[in-house]
Amino acid sequence: MRALSIILPVLLALAGVHASASAQDAHSSAGVSITPPERGWFFYHDPKPEPPKAKPKKPQPSTATAAPTPPRVGSAAWIAANIDRIREEAIDDPTNKAKMELYAYVQKLAMDKSEVFANAYIRTMSSNPSLDETISNPTSSFALREMGDQREANMQEVLKKIAAETSLWYFFRSDCPYCHRENPLLGFLQRDTGISILPISLDRKPMQDGSFPDWIPDAGQGAFLNIASTPTIYLVHPATQKVASLSVGLRSLPDLQRRIVEIAREQNWIDEADYQRAMRGTPQRFLTTTFDPSSITDPSDPAQVLQALRAAGTHGATEAAGDLHSINEASSANSTPWTEKE
Repeated sequence: MRALSIILPVLLALAGVHASASAQDAHSSAGVSITPPERGWFFYHDPKPEPPKAKPKKPQPSTATAAPTPPRVGSAAWIAANIDRIREEAIDDPTNKAKMELYAYVQKLAMDKSEVFANAYIRTMSSNPSLDETISNPTSSFALREMGDQREANMQEVLKKIAAETSLWYFFRSDCPYCHRENPLLGFLQRDTGISILPISLDRKPMQDGSFPDWIPDAGQGAFLNIASTPTIYLVHPATQKVASLSVGLRSLPDLQRRIVEIAREQNWIDEADYQRAMRGTPQRFLTTTFDPSSITDPSDPAQVLQALRAAGTHGATEAAGDLHSINEASSANSTPWTEKE
């Protein structure tokens, strides 16, 4: 029994091989090939792409443009477009009274429109402090003199503020004629502002005129700063260790004062308000720094543009106050004693 259980599987396997070989012979005899295709059993031909469909053409916009609207007769645009032609026609035919008269009338119309515009412009400027340039740049001699006095007072105040934090290095030579002319000006500056001055002699000799007896000899600072001529002045700020060139050669006192203020502003030793007060007498407010276009949602709307420009004005206001009744309502006592005329 054990021998039979071992031999039987072997016989069955041999019978299966024989059956497979018989089947292959049968297919061969029938002319059927079992050789796999050249490109494999699972080869797949991609379908040919369809030709692209033509896109519908968009309708082309009409190239014809509407004729521009001619300017209204008598307007500034009409005058600008026609006055040259009218004048040339009158020049070419001066005996034609109608042509000469037409040119004269158009010329007068242009001049009258200009005068009306100028008067309206002055009224607009006068009623709005943000637009009145005569506030910061007066034209009358009285106002100019007063503003000059105020500017000088502010200049001295700002210079004293700068002098409290800075000092001057004054490089000179004992025989320098320009230094002798500069000495009294520096004395005035020191007296008026209190700024400290350190005189440094490049030739290690005192001034021949006896000025600045507390001088010190140069110890190499002049060579380090490449000083080639005298007088040479530097503005020094000990707190920041900054040394800035102030002037080379003979300078007037106002020039020295302006240069000190300019350097102090450049180095941020004073703020913009102090700088404007010293240089112009009053702080300036420029539209270029205050105008904010972000509030304008429609740039083609002149009302929005005007509102944004008004907000950026000197006073951030629109126009002058209204009537006496409104003023009385706004006053604390609800009355203004000079509103009624006796």
